[in-house]
Amino acid sequence: MLIKVIKKQTIFLLKQKEASLTFILLLAVVLGNYITNVLTFRGTDISQMYQPMKLLALSLNKVYFSANIQLLIVMIYPILVAVPAGFSYTKEQQTKEEVYMIYRLGKNRYLQSKLWASFFTTTTIVFTVPFMLEILMNMLSFPMNAIRDLSNLSIYNTDYATMVHNYIGSAIYIASPGLYAILTTLFFGVVSGILGTLPVAISFALTVKYRTLLILPTFVLLNATTYLNILDRNKSSLSWYKYLLLFDDTPKNIIVPLMGVGIIIITIFGFYLYGRNKDKW
Repeated sequence: MLIKVIKKQTIFLLKQKEASLTFILLLAVVLGNYITNVLTFRGTDISQMYQPMKLLALSLNKVYFSANIQLLIVMIYPILVAVPAGFSYTKEQQTKEEVYMIYRLGKNRYLQSKLWASFFTTTTIVFTVPFMLEILMNMLSFPMNAIRDLSNLSIYNTDYATMVHNYIGSAIYIASPGLYAILTTLFFGVVSGILGTLPVAISFALTVKYRTLLILPTFVLLNATTYLNILDRNKSSLSWYKYLLLFDDTPKNIIVPLMGVGIIIITIFGFYLYGRNKDKW
């Protein structure tokens, strides 16, 4: 029963203008990046061609060539990640649809389905499909056996080896750049789903008059990571985009971001429990 409710809630959220507009915007970013790559690299000899996965919109390696798309993503993502599903519960509260749904499903099942539907909407469709489509288009349009890096370092250079070693899951990249791009894009989608669920959980516990305020938690949280380097003695960057985007070649402290994701999940669960029981207190 719960699975059916989650499916219906997910379909309903995907039909909302917030999810549709976010999807269209991300698709436009992807298509713009793809068309630019085609116009720039068409006719390039394979010996001079860059590895196609490093030309993706989510690839930080491309900043060596042009940082326009990556800078745009870094700027809009902290706001955009809350948009597809973040306002859904508050909207239903304001339209009194929440009362009907609780009566029909029970409060516990209704809140659970809302959380899972928000996660799947943000992850599976809105923040994964456009970038997966770009991976497919790059695989079909460019030679996958091209090996050059946009830093223009030789693959036999020790500095290049160090850069690749700094990729999260570098062994997968060495084995298969295409598989690496797919897996890291899925990881990007899953974390986006968790972040996109946070404002929904907050709205379970707090009555929010202005829905746009629900953008603030993810916006503040992600932008705060750029100021957390003082907590890392090794001076590894803790900026969110160095862990979520692909092919970042700087040293990392993976423990702190994983702890952060764990804390966010616990916080979501805490808000869910509070929202479920607050009428009883």
